Amino acid sequence: MTVSSVDSSSSQSPSTGRSTGRSAWIWWVLIGVVSVGGIVVGWGGPPTTGTGNDRLFSLSEQVKCLQCAGESVANSQAPIAIEMRSEIERQMARGQTNDEIFTYFVDRYGQRVLLNPAGTGLGAVIWILPVVVVAVGIAVIAARLGRQRAPGTAELDPEDDALVRHARSAGGSE
Repeated sequence: MTVSSVDSSSSQSPSTGRSTGRSAWIWWVLIGVVSVGGIVVGWGGPPTTGTGNDRLFSLSEQVKCLQCAGESVANSQAPIAIEMRSEIERQMARGQTNDEIFTYFVDRYGQRVLLNPAGTGLGAVIWILPVVVVAVGIAVIAARLGRQRAPGTAELDPEDDALVRHARSAGGSE
């Protein structure tokens, strides 16, 4: 019976038996985090000051037309939407901030008037939950990929390990 030599160039750490390629997934996670961070930092937000059409459209896009089904004030030609856009323009001309304008509409029509949830309380959970789910999904995928073994690096069971040790100590001959 001849026992072939074991590939000594496997990517396993001798002390742990784990693949040293496992640390490669950490780099992929790090690259993903840096990429997402770069996107968030580079993402230009809507205008928050001034009286221009860009700000008017940005604000009216976040306010729901109460007469239309799922349509913003920016896209609707319903009489109430036209009035709401005019009110946004008046408040912009008075120097009101975006939050003050949204507060005016919430006080007048209730929280249902905003198309985007608030960034506090339950609204914060709505914004953060998808990010957390994606991050956990990436971590699970990275962990699974890290556990996969390269071809030829399968671990030996104790009986096979004993045979290999015996063959090595005997110099490969019986």
